Amino acid sequence: MMTSRRSTTRRTVLSLYTGAGGLDLGLEAAGFEPVFCVEIDEDARQTIAVNRPRWQLAEPGDIHKIRAADLLEQAKLNPGELSLLSAGPPCQPFSKSGYWCSGDAQRLNDPRAETIFAYLAVVEATLPRALILENVRGIAFSGKNEGLLFIQQGLEAINRRKQTNYSPRFVTLNAADYGVPQTRERVFVVASTPSI
Repeated sequence: MMTSRRSTTRRTVLSLYTGAGGLDLGLEAAGFEPVFCVEIDEDARQTIAVNRPRWQLAEPGDIHKIRAADLLEQAKLNPGELSLLSAGPPCQPFSKSGYWCSGDAQRLNDPRAETIFAYLAVVEATLPRALILENVRGIAFSGKNEGLLFIQQGLEAINRRKQTNYSPRFVTLNAADYGVPQTRERVFVVASTPSI
């Protein structure tokens, strides 16, 4: 009996801004294998080490102190081999709390938004077959969606340079619609490209 290539291929995930691994746990439940995690917070790193010791942690854990090519080397992956790149970059640059505190969020002018630049660098280095990024709903507010536009333009530039075909879709989901007892809206950026 012949098995399809798809059923025997590992569905690997490289995770950026992993936190304690919430998104990764969901991906694991969906059949993906988190193989590499980039997280700076030491408490979150210890949580991962105790609860999921097979999930390899990047050294160093600061995305700004490790080259994208070094991530591939540490994860033992070649460009195009990764099934999924997942990321939940810091939301403060796009959060409503910025509006409440100062009348507006800094968005791309916030130094913490540099994580989006780093995310795109990792996309270009790893060339995953698919990618997912989640953030607060504020990243998509009308007239204040520079973050989403930057991601879209960054993926278009990667497509030109690497002959990929990432075509991002943006969707807003509410955790309450999936059984979580909390109204928690998040924007997801999802894209895939044919195998390289």
